[in-house]
Amino acid sequence: MQTQQHLKDQLAEPRLCLAALPADIPIPKESESKYKFSNFSPDAEWAADIGEAAAVNRELEVRLGSRVDGLKLVERGPEMEAIVHVFETWTKKFPGDVILEKWVDDTLEAARGLILVMYNV
Repeated sequence: MQTQQHLKDQLAEPRLCLAALPADIPIPKESESKYKFSNFSPDAEWAADIGEAAAVNRELEVRLGSRVDGLKLVERGPEMEAIVHVFETWTKKFPGDVILEKWVDDTLEAARGLILVMYNV
């Protein structure tokens, strides 16, 4: 089981990277955000049908899109950065859930990639 400190450490880098996304990525108004992570909850019907952890995964998929060819982040700002709180909440509730951990890793990888492109690295 993850400790609170381990979880905090694990989410520090995504938090920093998402805050540092390139300026050419738009910051939509909250009402126009594709992501709306400040108001995240899994669909109740999905949770009843497939379980809460699977419903969280499905909701992340709906909001972020497919990860088949790598996660593509299309906006930045408060709504995108709020995903870290989503990860904190749900990985705390379902410690060790490999699918949720994969979302953390994929989001970090996508943010790092955009930052590296910004600096031509």
